[in-house]
Amino acid sequence: MVKKSLHTTEMTDSPDEFEAMYVSNERLIYRFMFWRTKNEALAQDLTSNVFEKAWKTRGNFKGGSSTAWLYRIARTTLIDYWRKKKDLPVDEAVITELANDDTPLEEVVDQDILRAQLQRAFATLPTDMREVVRLRFIEGLSGKQVAERLNLSEANVRVIQYRALKKLRGYLQ
Repeated sequence: MVKKSLHTTEMTDSPDEFEAMYVSNERLIYRFMFWRTKNEALAQDLTSNVFEKAWKTRGNFKGGSSTAWLYRIARTTLIDYWRKKKDLPVDEAVITELANDDTPLEEVVDQDILRAQLQRAFATLPTDMREVVRLRFIEGLSGKQVAERLNLSEANVRVIQYRALKKLRGYLQ
């Protein structure tokens, strides 16, 4: 069976054409949402939102790939969802990247999710570990500079850094 690809504005004029577009893209959009949220019910809700928005704004579809158009709507729907979620911050730089069609969408979204997970993991570290990680990796100081700033030996800084990174890795797995 050959899938009919909708590349014309016919989709906007006909409920049957919209339904055909829905049938051929629903699983793709669902997988996109599920991969990012890891929540079946939420992915289903967001997928429904995408197609509801697509139906309401179908007059804006000017031809081209209907799948790409749906992914743009999905991207916007996901950003809107994240903005409403207080525990999953999305900074404006990430939103700008998402708006840039040259950046692979999956890469940008995955980076944002990883960044949020890392922020939560970082917050769980004890104060001394947070300080070492912050100074070493955020401020870019050398081990010697961190040791001087925190009044510790370089060996102690290395041990704290090792333990902190091990905890972060464990949290992220």
